[in-house]
Amino acid sequence: MTIAFIIATAEERRLAPLTDVAPDVLLPIVDRPVMATTIEILARAGIKRILIALHEQSAPITAVFGSGRRWGVDIEYVSLNEAWADGGALRWAAPLIHETCLVIPGNAIIDVAIEAALDHHQRQGALLTAITHQPHPHQATPYAVVAADGQIGAVLETPTGADVVALTGAYIVEPALIEHIPLRSRCVIATDLLPRLIAGQTPVQNFTFSGYWNPLTTLTDYYAAQQVFLYSAYRALDPNLTDGPADTVRYPSLSGRKIAPGIWVGRNDSIHPSVRIAPPLYIGDNCWIGREAELGTGTVIGSGCMVDDEATVTASIVWSDTYVGQLVNLNQRIVYPGMIVDPDTGEQTAIVDAFLIGRVSAVTASVGRFASFLNRLAALLLLILLSPLFLLTGILAALGSGGRPLVGVARIGERIILPDGHMTLRPFTLWRWHTRHADGRYRWFGRWLETYELHRLPELLSVLRGDLQLVGVKPLTPNEAALLNEEWQQRRHDVPPGVTGLWYVQASSDDLDTVIIADVYYSATRSWRRDLDLLVRTPVAWLRRVTKAHQTVRSSLTPDLTLPPNR
Repeated sequence: MTIAFIIATAEERRLAPLTDVAPDVLLPIVDRPVMATTIEILARAGIKRILIALHEQSAPITAVFGSGRRWGVDIEYVSLNEAWADGGALRWAAPLIHETCLVIPGNAIIDVAIEAALDHHQRQGALLTAITHQPHPHQATPYAVVAADGQIGAVLETPTGADVVALTGAYIVEPALIEHIPLRSRCVIATDLLPRLIAGQTPVQNFTFSGYWNPLTTLTDYYAAQQVFLYSAYRALDPNLTDGPADTVRYPSLSGRKIAPGIWVGRNDSIHPSVRIAPPLYIGDNCWIGREAELGTGTVIGSGCMVDDEATVTASIVWSDTYVGQLVNLNQRIVYPGMIVDPDTGEQTAIVDAFLIGRVSAVTASVGRFASFLNRLAALLLLILLSPLFLLTGILAALGSGGRPLVGVARIGERIILPDGHMTLRPFTLWRWHTRHADGRYRWFGRWLETYELHRLPELLSVLRGDLQLVGVKPLTPNEAALLNEEWQQRRHDVPPGVTGLWYVQASSDDLDTVIIADVYYSATRSWRRDLDLLVRTPVAWLRRVTKAHQTVRSSLTPDLTLPPNR
């Protein structure tokens, strides 16, 4: 049986400024932490028990990976008091290791066939096997000289000769070897332990693999890894594809669903129909892509991002919760809130204006507060303008209801996130004039108020309370909302409900299917210009609806005076 020991101590921040924002093992590769790739490879190889060494920034790492159940593995965490490197961490975890152990860095991509490496290690009967790879250009990791018998004969800082391989930082170790490492001291396996073993005539076996290896030591490495994963998934669909990097990974699992060849989209996304896209492309969960935006080849959009109208993003990596402003043009860049990084030169551009490159939560909060203020101000002005009609209808409703003119009805609003991280639909109370008895019969003046839709005037009070917007999707009853089970229907819940909207102006009937189609289209094409247009068109729509309702009432009250046929 074999266990894995992942080094996630975050001792070296070699990918600044990225590692100033997140631990190196949490840096996203196509919107997933780099260490998640390592855990998936281990799980596929049948290694179910995993130890993870932690030192700095341990809280966010444990929060992301938890117990490992989502990968079908059991994760245990080993906390280090000091920065002891991979060898020192291995020695500290010795009481937990009683079988063959695969030591592997969590901040690199090592797509090795673990079964083959373990088989080689066991056949050689070695105490330690170094997993190596052919050297990479501009590599910053140590090198090893492989002797004729397949053992490692020396460790070098720079490559010399054809028999030199690169040390990847992955090793297969037997428990007996761990005793060679001094306790509570810093020990790097490559540069401290291996030379000591070689000098003491202890055999160190070598296993060189040919799969994808990326040590992620430079920004160029990090950017290249994104493209390799994206194009590997694309090539799995079209093996004849020649575009993109030559390297591939065996299991380029992307979490989104494939909506077209080479295009993956997450859950609860809102993408305007006018958006231009080109494969390969990945869009994470809960993203919003504005009208006439362009997402080009090799682009990765992280979860919770907003790409505003007419923005262009090509061959760029946009981290989660990033806002890309209107008309912003990004090409071959790494982008996260407030920063644009050129992976080739390392040049960093800090963006002060959050409405160019910012954090979605900050931008939406600012926009949301301003939109809420405008909605409440407009509702107040409408109440003042319509105050004579409001008072008259209120008096009629009070006369018909015995002094209780207002009635609150349960409605369902937009999707919200609870403090515990779960998502739900916001319930609220919608206020209207009291027009009916509990059994559905009209009260005095009730039919007249409903025919002219004047019973809806108190909905402006709901706008003042912040429960409703002037323009939005239709407020649904809980029973109606429960009928929306399909994913495309759920997209309407991304937008707050409104007094009016496309459902009111354009829908020819109050049939639920017709309303939902209008709401979903509105949620995908929403903009302040469209909201203003819908507000302007609402009086005409009201007149059309009232005329239709009035004709319906008249026809229902007209007696049928046609004589029966003679028999």
